[in-house]
Amino acid sequence: MSVAQIIVIGGVLFIQYRFLLNTLGIEQLGVWSVVLASVSFGSIANFGLSASVVKFVAKYVARSEDKIVSSVIQTSVISIGILVGFILLAAYPFINRFLGLIIPVVNLKDAISILPYALLSLWIMVIANVFQSSLDGYQRVDLKSSILIASWLFYLMLCFLMVPLYGLIGLAYAQVIQAFIILIGSWLLLKWYVRTLPIFPYKWNRKLFDEMIGYGLSFQVISISQMLYDPITKALLTKFGGLAMTGFYEMANRMILQFRALLVTTNQVLVPTIADLKEKTPKSSRKSTATLIVYFYILHYHFFL
Repeated sequence: MSVAQIIVIGGVLFIQYRFLLNTLGIEQLGVWSVVLASVSFGSIANFGLSASVVKFVAKYVARSEDKIVSSVIQTSVISIGILVGFILLAAYPFINRFLGLIIPVVNLKDAISILPYALLSLWIMVIANVFQSSLDGYQRVDLKSSILIASWLFYLMLCFLMVPLYGLIGLAYAQVIQAFIILIGSWLLLKWYVRTLPIFPYKWNRKLFDEMIGYGLSFQVISISQMLYDPITKALLTKFGGLAMTGFYEMANRMILQFRALLVTTNQVLVPTIADLKEKTPKSSRKSTATLIVYFYILHYHFFL
């Protein structure tokens, strides 16, 4: 299902970019790319909590401690929602000014008009990622992939409907709606597994927060350089090469990343599986983990061969 997800999203991107090139033009696509890259750094404020959720949900699911699973999810949603929301609000005027420095004056109005929607969609997605990571913790990657596949197909349909009517801002509308669909769909499926999960998260556990932050920061240190790479690259391309070059770079880079994701996404199922083995079979978990990793590398070798 992870591989199917990547293939479908890659196909959607191919069709979408062709449509956007014909409808909006390469410079408008460059504007969209720069704005999204400019706000993406806001996800740094989650301090790796999304990555922690997978491990801790899998850990307490293996122990059959549903109340703690609920606390892990609620603590993560509240923490990420507040931290990322505050960072994005505080960063809005600085991003606005940053866009004014790199985007030509003739295109600046379009960039500023879609900035609030880019910030909103990012905020919704970082919260939705908690629910998706929780599904990973339950080892239901298939359900997460199904939601993403459906949301991307719906997103493509929205692009066909909204972009001809509203232009670039129609694309922003479509992305916000897609993020909301992923949020609601992931939450409804997760609620089916975690019956103790309330409709609106309200319980915050300091002990769990400290534990997850300690685990998640190690991931965040590694990913900070990756998060900064995209906005810096696109800012330099736009400043010295123009929006058209940035638009072409966006298309090429996304398709390369989709191919890379065939490896990365399938490996993500290892974390909850290993956490489950560690709790259920602690004495043999090291041997089981090694066997599992070897199996996955053999699988990847034959798949790409």
